[in-house]
Amino acid sequence: MKYKDLLNFEPITEVVKFSKTNETDYQKNLVKTFVFSETFQKYLIPLMVRNLDFSYGGEAFGLHVVGNYGTGKSHLMSLVSLIAEDESLLELVMEEKPKLDLSAIAGRFKVLRFELGNTESLWEVVSFKIEEYINSLGIDFSFDGHGPQSYYDKIQLMMAEFEEKFPDKGFLIVIDEMLAYLKGRSTPDKLNQDLQTLQALGQACDSSKFKFIFGVQEMIYNSSEFQFAAEMLQKVNDRYKDIMISKEDVAFVVKNRLLQKNAHQKQIIKEHLEPYLSFFTDMNNRTQDYIELFPVHPTYFENFEKIKIGKSQREILKTLSNQFTEILEDELPGDHPGLLTYDRYWKDIQKSQDLMAIPDVRKIKQVTDTINDKIESYFIGVRASKKEIAEIVS
Repeated sequence: MKYKDLLNFEPITEVVKFSKTNETDYQKNLVKTFVFSETFQKYLIPLMVRNLDFSYGGEAFGLHVVGNYGTGKSHLMSLVSLIAEDESLLELVMEEKPKLDLSAIAGRFKVLRFELGNTESLWEVVSFKIEEYINSLGIDFSFDGHGPQSYYDKIQLMMAEFEEKFPDKGFLIVIDEMLAYLKGRSTPDKLNQDLQTLQALGQACDSSKFKFIFGVQEMIYNSSEFQFAAEMLQKVNDRYKDIMISKEDVAFVVKNRLLQKNAHQKQIIKEHLEPYLSFFTDMNNRTQDYIELFPVHPTYFENFEKIKIGKSQREILKTLSNQFTEILEDELPGDHPGLLTYDRYWKDIQKSQDLMAIPDVRKIKQVTDTINDKIESYFIGVRASKKEIAEIVS
């Protein structure tokens, strides 16, 4: 029996691109393929909707979407903003509760989405993008010429013009890759200016039809690189609600999108794993997790989260998709569980020129190459039968 016979595999090989969200087929695919974990259904989607719904009577905040290793962050922001922009996409949502919650904001916004990849100040980038967008909507407005007013006041002036043109619509801005941008501007004067902009954008979300979402790979408030601006970071934090995507949510996506299984397939996997229960300390207690996530070892997600180099934090779904593709035609092994473990990612790291350009990574590869060379030269003749075990241990 082959791996492909035990799961209904749907690969995720492309990172969500904001630049493509104006394409109809791309929009529909993003909405249809979104998998809602229990956390998304019960907490995250309702929290996002409450702060985006400008008819809500309570205090509203900006939204700070955090994907510790970037998985699903851009997809989540795209889902919410696309439905906010186009009510017809709501029908493509696969779960009833999120569909009901999202109906409160469906079609009620004009939406501006973009990724940061600039060296200019955040205010310069945001104000330019806003002007360019609202001018395309027929609104003649410029942030220049209003004197020494605060960023917040200038946003209010812009919204007055916007609401005159679109009295029944809100204005939603969605920005991705904020953390990488801020790290490129981490001198005290530049960062403080950008944080003032973030504070103003969050503040403008309260009692207003202006709404703002930004995405980062990790909590900027906890980043050691920004601690010299701790006081200003706290002021920013006060104006946002954190939307945290956890490893449990990612695991849910893996088993419900990448690795769907029917009852018959799960039974076969259970029977396959039973001989190995005594060899894994937690397999007896987490047997269902092993079955649902097969062939991924459940701790893959926990360990992948700890990898802090390059783009690795943002590519777990893409990485797993590629690894599944490699083994789909393989026969299920009869002498071991046949699980994908986090150490397998080392092979992907070695194939990446970007990652191998990092000195620390290159040094590790030099050490492992030396070990592998010694195994090749030592495990010959009568020792050859132990070569495979030596390679695994190394």
